[in-house]
Parts: sequence; structure tokens; C-alpha cells
Amino acid sequence: MKKRIVCFGLGEIYETFLELYDDSKAEIIALSDNAPAKWTQPGVIEPSKIKELEFDHIVITSGYFREIKEQLCGYGIGESCILNFYDVYKNLIVKRGHAVLDLLKDNVPVSHEYKQELRELKCIGEKNLFLNARIHAGAVRDKRLRSLEEAEFQVYSQFGEDGIIQWLIHNVAIDSRTFIEFGVEDYTEANTRFLLMNDNWTGLVMDGSEANMRRLNSWEYLWKYDLTAVAAFITKDNINRLILDAGFEGDVGILSIDLDGNDWWILNAIECVTPRILICEYNNIFGEEKKVTVPYDAGFARTEKHYSNLYWGCSIAAFRGWAQENGYYYMGSNSAGNNAFFVRKDCMEPEKVPADADVFVEGRYRESRDEMGNLTYLKGTDRLKCIRAMEVFEIENGCTDTIANIYHI
Repeated sequence: MKKRIVCFGLGEIYETFLELYDDSKAEIIALSDNAPAKWTQPGVIEPSKIKELEFDHIVITSGYFREIKEQLCGYGIGESCILNFYDVYKNLIVKRGHAVLDLLKDNVPVSHEYKQELRELKCIGEKNLFLNARIHAGAVRDKRLRSLEEAEFQVYSQFGEDGIIQWLIHNVAIDSRTFIEFGVEDYTEANTRFLLMNDNWTGLVMDGSEANMRRLNSWEYLWKYDLTAVAAFITKDNINRLILDAGFEGDVGILSIDLDGNDWWILNAIECVTPRILICEYNNIFGEEKKVTVPYDAGFARTEKHYSNLYWGCSIAAFRGWAQENGYYYMGSNSAGNNAFFVRKDCMEPEKVPADADVFVEGRYRESRDEMGNLTYLKGTDRLKCIRAMEVFEIENGCTDTIANIYHI
């Protein structure tokens, strides 16, 4: 029986999907997009109406996979039926006049005539990516940076974190080539995947979704690497036990935190490891000065807390305060303004701290949603105004108040 699929996203990525998918195995029963202008086109439905259909999979043919997946989950659609075609598309290679795609997901039905070509070129494409990344990393390895942006490149990271990490590991004294990262989804896009594959580090990754960890544990090349993947919903009460049970303790090379919720609280709870390099995702809309975080809630779920997806995590100042108290240099953030980097002071000379590390980077990404889950592209203070009634915890005085009162909006 043919799989019944819905395609979400009607741009260039969708056109490429049409060239490759096998219509003998799958039937496209509907199309959807977040652009209201497209809803009047034949076969196109509003995103909120997808849940009314009988389908096997939703194939996201858009570059906003994470955001759209959260949007669909907000409608009550299970994430196990949501497929990521963007990661198939993004490492595009053009050969013999055909669009040939890397990182093919096995459960995306693709025409048989392309499959062997895809397999043959997958290794070539990945090797080219790695070669270019190594050339860039080598060029800046010994450079005194003004900002971390100078070291950036992207292979598997969301933005330029792959390059920043490469510069850091060559400028920080590291005895234990180990990393811990949580909030990795299925590890297709992560801060440490390039480090794992390029530098052969040992790692632990965790995600709250069992489906995500099953996909990672079924990765055909997992046998090549010393990677432990654990499905767990992380709280401040279980984080140390989860890390210890996975065999990690004491000095580790890198700890990367991306939980979209209790990040500051979890960091404060970690006692079993002392990372030399710390990477923390922060909420850029909280600004650079106020030390605030969402109040601790063991069951915190970003989309459930506020429909906008803007209410989560903590400010950069909250993480910088922790770093100052715990003996870490603040190295700056990535150019996207969402990941902060810290180095333990006993592992690096202070002269290597980038000159412009303290310069606040304003986030340009626009991920806000309306009540129906559609992108609204808010920016500036309009993002804070959208969540003005929500409460945050002020770290310095230990009080909880509304965003409206704290930010005077």
C-alpha cells in the first residue's frame, strides 16, 4: 500500500523532492505552507488543518524544519511521523545535470533510479565538506581572534558553531577528549557531531524524545564512533545520575546545553563533571543586562508554556554570572546570537579571549508563532511584548515578576 504523505513547504526544496520521490510507493495527498498567500492554490491547506487528514507521514520540504516540527507537534501531531527532507537537501551536489542530495533519510520514498547515484556521491559530498572545513580551521587555528565569528563554519551545527569549536579545542588545554551534549534531537544537527566525526572524540548525547534516540542508534555509521545516546527528559534532579550512569565523570572536554527551557537551572545542578569548554544556548530576546531565567518547572515544554515559542531559557547575563562565579572566561557568542561559549580559566591563557568577546550580538532570527502555530516573524522589542504577561526569575534578587514589570513594557 502506498504511503500517504503531506508535503509542508512549497519552495525550491519541495521542487527537488518532486524530482526524487517514488510515486509508486507514496502518494502526496495534500500540500501545506506557512505563507497564507499559498492557501488558495489547489491542494494547499492551512497548517492547522493537517491534523484532520489521514496520513502516514508529513515530509517537511522547508529550511525551517525545527520550527515547523514544533508547530506540528503543537497541533497534536506525533513527531514520529514527521520527516526531515531539508537535511537531505541542504548538502546539495550537482552532477550530470541532476540534483543529487546527501544525507538521505531511508524513510523518504525516493525513485529507484536515483538511489545508487545518491549512495555513490554521499561519501564524496561529505568528504568535500570536511576538507573545506579543515582548510578553514587550519587557517585560523593560531589566529588571535577579535570575535568568535572569525572562526565560524557550519557542517552539522545550526550556525557557525562547528568552526568555533575547532578553534577552541586547538587553543584550550584539553586532557580528556570527551563531550556531553543534550537537546540534540536526532543528532542530524548538533554542536558536537563534526567534532565526533572529524576529531574522533568520545561523547554522550541526550534528548527527551525516544524516537529521536532510536533514529540515532540506528545510524548506519554509529559503529565507527564512541558515542552513547540516551533518551531522557532532563531535570535538575536526574541530570547527575544520567551523566554518571553513562560513564562520564570529572574532567570533560566540552559540555553543550540546549534544552529550550530549564537550561540555567540544569547547569547549576551539574556537579559530576567540570567541562573545560562550556556551550550554552541563551534566549537573545532577554537582552544583555538582566540576569533572568524562566522559573524552574521540571516538566517545562517550550511550545506548551506559550504559543509564541519565545518564552524559554535564560539571558546571556545569567550564564555570564554563572561563569564568573565558577571560574570561566566568557569567550563571546556565535554570530547568530544564540550560543555562548565559555572556557575554564585554568585551561587557557587570558590573552586568547577574543578582544570583542563582551560585544552583545543581536539575534536576527525570527521564530515567533501565533496561536495557530504560524510564523509571525516578530523582531526587536515586539518579541518581549508578545510574552509580557509571562513571569521570569530574577537571579540577583531571587524574585519572580512579569516580563512587563521587569522590562518596563
